[in-house]
Amino acid sequence: MQIQTPEHIYARFFMRDEATDEIDDIPRVSPKQIHEDNIIHVHDDNAMNLILPERPEADGLLLTTSRVSASMRFADCAPVMLWGECWVMILHSGFKGTVLNITHKGLELVKRLYCDDAMRKAHAWVGPCIGRDDYERDANEEWSIRGMNEFHRENYDVKDKKVYFDLAGEIESQLVDSGIMRENVTLSGMNTYRDSRCYSYRRGDIHERMTLYVRIQA
Repeated sequence: MQIQTPEHIYARFFMRDEATDEIDDIPRVSPKQIHEDNIIHVHDDNAMNLILPERPEADGLLLTTSRVSASMRFADCAPVMLWGECWVMILHSGFKGTVLNITHKGLELVKRLYCDDAMRKAHAWVGPCIGRDDYERDANEEWSIRGMNEFHRENYDVKDKKVYFDLAGEIESQLVDSGIMRENVTLSGMNTYRDSRCYSYRRGDIHERMTLYVRIQA
């Protein structure tokens, strides 16, 4: 799936039947994802120390160099890509990452580098992830309680001691709260649990993953 971006950014989301061997041979940063909110800024000075086979622990990459590419893997968690005039960021925003508001943390990093004005020019894409009707959690579980405290109320439902969370909807709310203009946010609308083109951990895809790949064009 090609993602519509400006000419200086190349981005592609590789789904179930799309071979990642089409990825170019540019050195690549691909972190070990741990369902937290750590974000690594990959720039000219540190880029070559982070490339494969190195696997730094992180659930977000801010890329401000064309020396390397970046990728992350997904199966129900939400892939989030943000970009501006000279940067691109990819985030692994699963349930815990969304509760921790990794999106806001990433955009705060961008603001520190490029000032608040960067948000008005920024764009965001939220890719395929599990849908609201299919992401069910026990209402009494610790992270579910944290989710109900942190999510906007319109982005979850409580039914029969279960909570149904809308990951894509909450991420959109977080993006707008962080200063991204709503008209600059694109949601794929694809539900990984129900769409056979996607891998879904909850549907039984334990090891297989989809891949979000980005680079800044030199």
